[in-house]
Amino acid sequence: MRTELDVPFSHKEEAKALGAKWDRTKKIWYVPSGVNPEPFAEWLPGVDRSDPSAPYIYLVLGKRECWKCHKETSVAAFGIPYRTDNDESIAIAHAPNEAGHIAIDTANANALAIVPALGCVPGEIRDYLHKRCGYKPVGARASKAPSLGNTCTSCDALQGSRYLFEEPSSPFALTAINKLPALEFVRVEVAGVFGVPATRTDFDQALFTWARDHHAEFHKQLGEGIYL
Repeated sequence: MRTELDVPFSHKEEAKALGAKWDRTKKIWYVPSGVNPEPFAEWLPGVDRSDPSAPYIYLVLGKRECWKCHKETSVAAFGIPYRTDNDESIAIAHAPNEAGHIAIDTANANALAIVPALGCVPGEIRDYLHKRCGYKPVGARASKAPSLGNTCTSCDALQGSRYLFEEPSSPFALTAINKLPALEFVRVEVAGVFGVPATRTDFDQALFTWARDHHAEFHKQLGEGIYL
């Protein structure tokens, strides 16, 4: 019996070199019958491929009825891991960097804050969210730099932060644990996480546990840091 694999696109040449075959019908890589699957262990279904020591964030996706056209639209936010221990709200990896940013030690995090925006969104994340929802450039700041935000995928109306984070029915306002299954989490490994989450809630530890146990992996590790 053949063994089916979960091979990321970036690893396909490596898997192919080891002897994996491509099923054109099912669109999946597999180990042929009679071949030892041990060398393919990292691609076996159900294996957690994330590096627990690597800095990371989550892309958090939810759904909301557009305030203008009343059609359902997908929206995005960002999950920032941090540590809360009694009076300690942030786990610091080291001193502020040259730009004055504080690095969060995500390897020791036990809570997760959902924030509406990052200081700079890497191109790979922008492209991914553009395909998944209406997160895109929506205007310009005084510096003339484009501003990113959630828009309706049907009518293009801007979905403001208050509408997504503050109202009781907002997808990212966690007023109850039973709202967690409605969110989708995608774990992205990055070069560092810099800044301090501005907003934290009583549900952040439950949110951390849920995201840890219910997430997909981003297609690649990003070579740049994430700034809040």
